[in-house]
Amino acid sequence: MHRFYLNVAVAMVLLFGICNNVAAVVECNRDCLTGFLNTYLQALKKHDASGLPVTKNVKYTENGVRLNLTDGLWQTVTDLPVYRIDVVDEEAGSIGMLGIIFENGNRNFFSTRLKVEKGTQVSEIENLVVRNITPSGLGNAQRNDPHPLFAEPVPENERLSRAELVTIGDSYFTGLDTDDHGGNVPFDPECQRRENGTETANSTNPEARGMAKMGCKAQFDTGFSVIVTDIRERRFVAVDPVYGLAFAFGYFDHDGSIPAYKNLTTGEMVDVSPAFRQPFSFIIAEIFKVKKGTIRQIEAVLTSVPYGMPSGW
Repeated sequence: MHRFYLNVAVAMVLLFGICNNVAAVVECNRDCLTGFLNTYLQALKKHDASGLPVTKNVKYTENGVRLNLTDGLWQTVTDLPVYRIDVVDEEAGSIGMLGIIFENGNRNFFSTRLKVEKGTQVSEIENLVVRNITPSGLGNAQRNDPHPLFAEPVPENERLSRAELVTIGDSYFTGLDTDDHGGNVPFDPECQRRENGTETANSTNPEARGMAKMGCKAQFDTGFSVIVTDIRERRFVAVDPVYGLAFAFGYFDHDGSIPAYKNLTTGEMVDVSPAFRQPFSFIIAEIFKVKKGTIRQIEAVLTSVPYGMPSGW
């Protein structure tokens, strides 16, 4: 029960921050923010941060670890991202991106977000990289491009507020963390989820089996999420009402203590995979496409990290 109240408190903090931005003056519009992101990606490819305008105390992280603007991706990027989804937040002065980046022959799923101060300098850079040395266990049947829904603008008379988009997105995390069903999450009947390019809900892959063939709500209704023992440090870092997108970072903790759970749909006992019978966490970047008030498409990049690892933010 204490986790329920904690999640309520987290949601209130998230909403308070979003709502306080409603009347914010736009200092860097959509083109401006996209320009900063493109400049950053070009700088990575050149292995040279000198062309990127940054604040004196700019903060840079990869997978939760603070690095200098000479380390990590700055030394290894060989080509610009493909499979790219941008989330532009003009009011907050931030932009997020999910896609694939190339590092010395490796094709790695990747997410980044930038915070731009006063439309002139980057003050925060946060990256998540799924490197080949850290298998996700999600299989190899990856899509080659993002779902076209992410590029569809929402008709102006159907656009939701930033606070509403955050509430809908956060209900997904709460549904996994606190509930044992999907009744409190506004899922579209056609909701599909992709993780590191692999369809893990409502899969169209003819070879997909089990949970991957099920819809988003049907999966939640099985009660499988008992293996996720905490979803913490949720942060909605970019929200775009024009395209109905909410982009968040968070950590999914698995303490490894659950040997089996009861499928609440069938009543059968399900053995938990050995991979989830040990303590570890996922760091995740997740984009929710909201259509007519429901979660229609979910795109995530995630990789495993030490259990309980802090976000660095």
